[in-house]
Amino acid sequence: MKPTISDSFESATAIPAYEVALSKRNASLELLAKELQHRIRNLVTVVQCFVKNTEASTADDYRVALMARLVNLSDAYNLIEGARENRVSLAELLERTLKPHVTFLRDRILVAGPDIVLEPRLALSLHMIFHELATNASKHGALASTSGAVEVLWDVRSDGGDHALAVQWREHGGPEVHKPRHEGFGLRLISKVLSGARVEMDFAPVGLLCRLRVEIDPS
Repeated sequence: MKPTISDSFESATAIPAYEVALSKRNASLELLAKELQHRIRNLVTVVQCFVKNTEASTADDYRVALMARLVNLSDAYNLIEGARENRVSLAELLERTLKPHVTFLRDRILVAGPDIVLEPRLALSLHMIFHELATNASKHGALASTSGAVEVLWDVRSDGGDHALAVQWREHGGPEVHKPRHEGFGLRLISKVLSGARVEMDFAPVGLLCRLRVEIDPS
């Protein structure tokens, strides 16, 4: 049978399979490139924030303080990268973040709450917040004394179809707390790093109390 005009038209207009595959591959590469650019911009923004807001009395102290923040950032990203294959629970995140303190103060840091798995961006933000709180507690708060302690409690609360993670960081038994006259980098980080969260800082004389609440997807 001879080919018809219709057969010739369909043959001429059909897109070869390899061109379809190539188009999909190019689209995937473009999406990957945009994601990488977005990550780089975010990383540069964070580093710029570190450089601008880190304070010290000498150049050497500044380098030490800045490097400590950069190392913390690197650890946080390593943790999040690992979460892609091995999902990170909140309990595991706290264990990793507080490990330097728990080694020597195991009976003075209480961590308790239900099992919950964190998505990467939330895990990164919480890691940085807990690191700042633990650093402050070791320098000026409950962990700076021989009798102080820290409690980190969390729960998942439901309101209709919405779910929220509620976390409480409470210090007690340390030196008397005074509200700082100026909001330093650490306080700004705690208040702003977790987008959409409600963060409360109570500088009670008996110990710092930090509460945060952020909406989550329980799935």
